[in-house]
Amino acid sequence: MNKFLIIGNSNTGKSCLMDEIIEKNNLRPVGFRMRSIVYENEFKGYYMSSIKDVEGYHNNVPIQTVLKSKHRINLTEVYDTFGVLCLKDVMKMKKKEYDCIILDELGRGEAGSPEFMEKIREILDMDVNVFVLMKTVNTSFTSELRKRRDLLIYDLDNMSQDEVYLNIESKLGK
Repeated sequence: MNKFLIIGNSNTGKSCLMDEIIEKNNLRPVGFRMRSIVYENEFKGYYMSSIKDVEGYHNNVPIQTVLKSKHRINLTEVYDTFGVLCLKDVMKMKKKEYDCIILDELGRGEAGSPEFMEKIREILDMDVNVFVLMKTVNTSFTSELRKRRDLLIYDLDNMSQDEVYLNIESKLGK
């Protein structure tokens, strides 16, 4: 099994690349994705979306909001509640029910949730294909992930999407 860490600054195409990998390889993903909240053509924050429904929750839970002053408010308790349940649900699934786990847009928000970070570590220790999409930021957790020997690192700040796609596709075919 392969574990892929795709890093890059905002708007380098991490999510678009992930969508392409899923579509062209007919993957059945589980895990979570971060999506932009856009209202009247203006960015208003992010929500966490579990790929499979989490019982008791609306599937798209706001995780960050941007005020008119451009100040960002992080709703870190979402990681402790919805995020942890999403990851626990993934770990309970049978491997034949999915092809890969997506952990989208790690970077800063999860730092306030030790339990969420621990679930990420547990997933990375599983014998499954995992895609971690991560902003280019330096926190103790992102540094820890970059040091893992079992993660293949792709830096979209220094590699083309095509180059990364072809390399990942060759690894998935094995």
